[in-house]
Amino acid sequence: MLSALFYSVKLSLSLSRHTESTLSRIKFIIIIKVLMESILAFASSPEMTVGAVGFCCGVAAGAFVGKKSAGKPTNMNVFANRPKYIPGQTPHPPSVAFGKSKEVFDPTTLASCYNIMISSVTPRPIALVSSRSKPNNDNSSSNKNSPIVDNVAPFSYFGAVGHDPPMITIGICRKGPDKVMKDSLVNILARKEFCVNIMSEWYLDAANHSCGDFDPNVDEFEATGLTKVNDCQVVDAPRVGEAAVSYECKVEHVHHIKNEEGNPTTEVILARIVRVHVDRTVLAENFDPRKPAVDTTKLKPIGRLGGNIYTSLGDLVDIPRPKV
Repeated sequence: MLSALFYSVKLSLSLSRHTESTLSRIKFIIIIKVLMESILAFASSPEMTVGAVGFCCGVAAGAFVGKKSAGKPTNMNVFANRPKYIPGQTPHPPSVAFGKSKEVFDPTTLASCYNIMISSVTPRPIALVSSRSKPNNDNSSSNKNSPIVDNVAPFSYFGAVGHDPPMITIGICRKGPDKVMKDSLVNILARKEFCVNIMSEWYLDAANHSCGDFDPNVDEFEATGLTKVNDCQVVDAPRVGEAAVSYECKVEHVHHIKNEEGNPTTEVILARIVRVHVDRTVLAENFDPRKPAVDTTKLKPIGRLGGNIYTSLGDLVDIPRPKV
């Protein structure tokens, strides 16, 4: 019976790698099958029945253990089989052909650097920027009563640049051959404030829909179905209700970039985070209220690759900092 118990626990734990629904169905079938066989075998061999009962108990124990560990990240050990690193040792190349031939590109001679940039600087975090237009101040009849329109748009030239104070930067490229400013940029330059919402898996499609070339008078919240929340404490901008993390941002500096012909092509926004909105469901367990942290596996952030490709969190590896 002890042998049956041991192997059944091992089998049940290995099955726990499947989804919970699949796992439940498989274990249920196994338990029923073994119980039926044990009943049929009882008349001829009571010892076999004892072993079968032990097997069922083991499956149940394995199911309990598997369920208890189901909430833990299962993608933390995918790098376990990587070559052992010894400080000072040259890393192993990915293939025999690697390093034998290189292409060198001069950006000034290319028709466009867009493809090489977005396909090589990866994965990139995405700032889903929510902003609010500002009425024109001129006295013309056409603009005197211009409506205030809320805007949402994703930008992957985005990153955190510091934490004391917390700062983020966003590169917003102008669009088309005429290098027209995008609506988000117009709003940011006019109001000097906006929100950044972190994109997560559960609302990827709605967030992606916001990158359409909508007319300036279109409210992207309505066009995408994203929830508009007007609860910012410092800035006059809406935030996205589906976002687990949102930053209220104040512009501190705008850097204007020009191309080789001297034409403006990109504005780099440097902004200070003045408030952070975090849904309690993604906060790290037992966090320090004075040093709060987010559980990234619960946040399920979305990143950007080349072309139209997005990526999820994927495989994880936890490597301690070296002690030197």
